[in-house]
Amino acid sequence: MAFEQKSREMMMPDFSAIRADTGLKEAYEALKKNLEVSPQAPAVVVVSEKGKYAGVLTVEDFMKELRRLYKDACDKPGQGEWIAAYFTHCELMGIKKVSEIMSGKRLSIGAGEKFEKACELILRKKLNALAVVDENSKPVGVIGRRKVLSEIGARMFK
Repeated sequence: MAFEQKSREMMMPDFSAIRADTGLKEAYEALKKNLEVSPQAPAVVVVSEKGKYAGVLTVEDFMKELRRLYKDACDKPGQGEWIAAYFTHCELMGIKKVSEIMSGKRLSIGAGEKFEKACELILRKKLNALAVVDENSKPVGVIGRRKVLSEIGARMFK
């Protein structure tokens, strides 16, 4: 049951990208806009200052950071007014950069590689999205886990 398609044939060629040194407030807006345009969009691709692939930023990355902030601010016995402490910590989150919370650092697949390899990476590493890059490490598309599920499910349940 091998997939003969190449990653470039299975990827979403339209994707949002932001730089790794972008602040989280701007990154949040980009991710929010991305989801409004297409709820299927798995992530925002993160690029270096030279436009090379650096990682991906997902909703889960933001949620992980919010959980961490909650633990720092509020997860103490007897903590009164936890919501005020939490939002004070959240304000500090705004000074962080995308590179500090992004996932998928340096994990990508070449456009000419088999889609089967993309499926394996997404399943093994529990990724929400996998960037597809050209021979110069510049992002050209994204493969999300929904694509993997739709392709594998279609074969499983013929």
